[in-house]
Amino acid sequence: MLGRLVLDRVDRGIILIDDRGGVLDVNLPASRVLNGGEGIAVRNGRLTFSVAAFDERFVRLLAQQRSGAASAPRSIAARFKRPGAQSCLVVVSPVPPNTDERNVALVAFIYAPDERREISAEVLRELYGLTRAEAEVARGLFTGRNVEQTAEALQLSLNTVRTHLKHIFTKCEVQSQAELMHLLAQGPSSL
Repeated sequence: MLGRLVLDRVDRGIILIDDRGGVLDVNLPASRVLNGGEGIAVRNGRLTFSVAAFDERFVRLLAQQRSGAASAPRSIAARFKRPGAQSCLVVVSPVPPNTDERNVALVAFIYAPDERREISAEVLRELYGLTRAEAEVARGLFTGRNVEQTAEALQLSLNTVRTHLKHIFTKCEVQSQAELMHLLAQGPSSL
């Protein structure tokens, strides 16, 4: 129960896979990608990929994980083009043996850049010491709005948002909006 709650709150897609390629668990963001028919699917309970070369690499990684081969790659990754949307990035990584009672052999992480993402204002306030207004500006930018759109959405003047942004940069120890977005994307966004 706790594991399900944690998996569903992670803002990246996560698929837990056994050593035969069987899907053991899927969180909500991964489920949305799987249901969207975007090059990744579950067929007969097994994870498959529409790009043949990546599917072959996935099968080899499974075989190497089963055999315990020392030469097994650390991870495999690919970009899947999606019609009418940004590319979806997939990274499949081995799990050390005997670390999970459900026999998870691999974990697939799905990064869908255009996926709606949330970030908790309270987490931002606690982690970075932001004021409520600064946290709301950071949240607005994190959803993909630019400074002008964020000002409009929060009913603030453009100068007020820019002032908040300067304070956010200082508190988060970043130099640019791009660095801020990278920092927020790497952190515990919705937890």
